[in-house]
Amino acid sequence: MTVGNLHIVAFFGATGGCVLACLVRALKAGIRCSALVRDPAKLHDLLRQRGLSETITAEKLSVVKGDVTDISAVQQTLRYNGQPVNMIVSGVGGRLIFTNPLRPRLDNPTICQDAVRTILAACRGLERKPVLVAISSVGLTDKKRDAPIAMVPLNYWALRDPHADKKVMEEIIFEEMKKPEAERAIRDYALVRPSWFINGEGIGLGGIRDGTEECPAIGYTISRNDVGLWIYENLVHWPVQLDNPYVGRPTTITA
Repeated sequence: MTVGNLHIVAFFGATGGCVLACLVRALKAGIRCSALVRDPAKLHDLLRQRGLSETITAEKLSVVKGDVTDISAVQQTLRYNGQPVNMIVSGVGGRLIFTNPLRPRLDNPTICQDAVRTILAACRGLERKPVLVAISSVGLTDKKRDAPIAMVPLNYWALRDPHADKKVMEEIIFEEMKKPEAERAIRDYALVRPSWFINGEGIGLGGIRDGTEECPAIGYTISRNDVGLWIYENLVHWPVQLDNPYVGRPTTITA
């Protein structure tokens, strides 16, 4: 695949497992990437641990230091050497705090929705509208159950705050796409709804199942590495000029 067929991609949440796994594959494939992080040294350390040479990162990665709610920093991240990106991967999330074992809380209960609002606002200044890929979660749809029944109590206990935040995030994206095309900040979107995250290498692309809202892929867990792999193979590495069946809708994924 030639460079002209590849996306220029902005990554938000790049030090987290899912987005990091996707970023590593994109860089190894020669895709031009930009990433917004609060700690650039941490990101470079993580990339070295995963076998990325300093030559590759110097040639293909632009790192912006800042916060995803800072529109100026986000605007910088949406360009690579002056060129606007044509795809955004956002996997920003909060950290669960278990000080109250009866009701875990997020350290920032609105981080996902705040991030997407800022990203959309920053996109309005671009001369080329990108596709927004956002990592969400199963358990949000009201169309058809997309998680095992056995997981429902656990989701309610542990993920009420994250789910509430991601639900608003999704609604913000849906509302954006309802606008007339000329008024939208983005060209299109893809929502990725993984099952419960686990650590580890994962089982690989062949073991990942995906589904739609009408026919969801139902499962218990998926590794963060597999989530990043799936996003890379089915969205980031998809040729720019070809229609993508995963764009324009939510997709559930599980292993």
